[in-house]
Amino acid sequence: MSPVAGPLFAAALLLGVAGILKLSQPAPTRVALRSAGLPSTVLAARTIGLGELAFTAVALVVGGRPGAALVALAYLGFAAFSLRVITATRGKASCGCFGASDAPLTNLHVGVDLAIVAVALVAVADPVPGIVAVARDTPLAGIPFLAFTALLAWLVQVLLTALPALQAAARPPKKVAR
Repeated sequence: MSPVAGPLFAAALLLGVAGILKLSQPAPTRVALRSAGLPSTVLAARTIGLGELAFTAVALVVGGRPGAALVALAYLGFAAFSLRVITATRGKASCGCFGASDAPLTNLHVGVDLAIVAVALVAVADPVPGIVAVARDTPLAGIPFLAFTALLAWLVQVLLTALPALQAAARPPKKVAR
């Protein structure tokens, strides 16, 4: 098993969660799209979510170079979009990735996205089969592998949402000049 299998599948799983949240709660994505100066219709937000789900399905079910390449492409797009929103709003907007989360978009998000791109590119060079094949090749019918993959996906989501929100709440309010 490739050492990037778990992180790659965690990134794909997180992509799928983001897709489901965009389909069910498109409003935050619409705000982020509007902040970036892009079309911000419900259809646009939901189409992005549907695309994320399709990329997730290919990465988890098919795997291999196509799955890893789609994960790399998605997260490279997220990094570029995040930089655009940070620049346009001076870091005052949410990315709209995870539904109702209003955590501010930070350079941490860009860094995590680019780290995931690096992992996915390693998987393009050294292809990882679909998650079922990988799980079958791990101890205890893959249950620990799948559990740790889900845990990693959740931890990355916490890193991208709870940590920036906590940092923003801990900052003292800026004094207004008179």
